Amino acid sequence: MTVAPLLKVENLSHHFGKFQVLSRISLEIPAGVLTALIGPNGAGKTTFYNLISGRFAPTEGRVEFNGRDITGLPAYRVAPLGLVRSFQITNIFPELSVLDNVAVPLLLLHRRGANFWRPLTREKTVYRQAQQQLERVGLAAAAHRPARELAYGDKRLVEMAIVLAREPKLVLLDEPTAGMNPEETDRMIRLIKTLADTSGTTFCLTEHDMKVVFAVASQIAVLHQGQLLAWGPPEKIRSDPKVKRAYLGGSLDA
Repeated sequence: MTVAPLLKVENLSHHFGKFQVLSRISLEIPAGVLTALIGPNGAGKTTFYNLISGRFAPTEGRVEFNGRDITGLPAYRVAPLGLVRSFQITNIFPELSVLDNVAVPLLLLHRRGANFWRPLTREKTVYRQAQQQLERVGLAAAAHRPARELAYGDKRLVEMAIVLAREPKLVLLDEPTAGMNPEETDRMIRLIKTLADTSGTTFCLTEHDMKVVFAVASQIAVLHQGQLLAWGPPEKIRSDPKVKRAYLGGSLDA
């Protein structure tokens, strides 16, 4: 029995005016398979994310998520289906506590607006869930600190907790280790691997750090000049001569 992929993209293309950014990309992401999307700068990775997450509508092609055609749906309709994207730039509220940063999206998820006459802290269920997400990412001890006081790597972990709080089926991570020092990078690698193995959420990440890619990915898609250059397990990608040429030689070393 063939299991339907969680995400299926067929002949996905996009252009801005006469400039072709993506050309007929077709690939599948099975549930539970951690996928990396790599390629040199300008390869089309960000545009690919924008198309499948609903920020842009494709010029051509089809996007199917969890058995449903979501081609051209705007992001506000895609996210509630369980396809959530994180961005490369940190996007948290610095003056709120770490716990509040996670609780506010949970309030929206439960479709309960904040009552100005009732403190948010009385939303016991929401705060318990938010605390659980912080425990998952290793930030439980920082729950009541202002988010602005956190180190950069911890701010990225807050974003991960916010994403997980939405109970997504698929998370698109945009360079999750960008700007991190080696210790923070190693911690993020361990977290992504643990979450992929235990959470029931499927992850896809874009990343320039090949150490991260080969440490976490079960399959890798390589974009080059808007086309799918290669796709397969890490061993296949590492030895593919076309991929090596696209990366100008030795930069695939993990």
